[in-house]
Amino acid sequence: MKKTLTIEGDIKIVTHAPSPNFNPLKATAAELVANGFPAVPDEPRHRERFARVWGQLKHKFHYVEPTFRVDKEKTHGPRQRRPTDGTSTSTNWSGAVVNPPAGQTFAWLQGDWVIPAVDAPTQNEWYYAASWIGIDGDGSDDVFQAGVESDVYRSGSSLITNYYPWWEWFPRPSIAISNFPVSPGDMISMLLCSSGEGGATTGTVYWTNLTTGASTNATLTAPLGTKLVGNCAEWIVEAPTVGGDQSALADYGEVFFSVCEAFTNNGAVVDGGTQNNINMTAGGKAISDGNLITPTVVQCLYAGPLP
Repeated sequence: MKKTLTIEGDIKIVTHAPSPNFNPLKATAAELVANGFPAVPDEPRHRERFARVWGQLKHKFHYVEPTFRVDKEKTHGPRQRRPTDGTSTSTNWSGAVVNPPAGQTFAWLQGDWVIPAVDAPTQNEWYYAASWIGIDGDGSDDVFQAGVESDVYRSGSSLITNYYPWWEWFPRPSIAISNFPVSPGDMISMLLCSSGEGGATTGTVYWTNLTTGASTNATLTAPLGTKLVGNCAEWIVEAPTVGGDQSALADYGEVFFSVCEAFTNNGAVVDGGTQNNINMTAGGKAISDGNLITPTVVQCLYAGPLP
């Protein structure tokens, strides 16, 4: 069932709840989209993955009708490059970025990862780590992105933590899904699908918690005057901007992004671990490393101060 919402700031969102007993393995492409599932690519290995994932989920799958909260204080914006360190370092991103073949643009990408448990390196200060996948933002002013936020505050021997999924089409602020349960140790599978190619102004995010079977989706409209460029795709752990300032990075341990694949408007596939890695630095030192482990596996490794 299709539902259209308008939330704070005139942000329009469309969601699709699947029909009871809907079987995506027997559905047409149109039926998949109408029931809140991504259309299945023609490429055999991706059709096989779709069948495998659904086979794992079918006995515990349940749709969560999402509720949203605008987080005006938080943005997960474009990569902030260090002006003297070349293109391999950033003050807010770590992970991997790829570019499409000449004359093509990215329209779709995927990634799976386990939500890390975070810790605070010092007392009485909030620390943040956002793990996400996205299109654009490295060389463009927009980013179409979605992931999981992990925030932590230490007071004595006690930790206060927040874990929740979110999406953002920068320059709009972060939008949290306030009722979708996620916890450290859960395996998340995510897809971002634009409406086709560079210049698109709509895109859909699919969140699936492979551990619990919870799944939801949202079709988004770009901010006024913003269009998808499609010039890059990325798999990132980020220290977001909070209250207008660069936040301190939480000790997240490590995150392995798997199934790192981006698809172009012409159907070409670019693996996430085949081009460029990014290391996050602060005070002249690396605090989070981006490592290309295999063509489709990217590791983000915390390298900052320990609690």
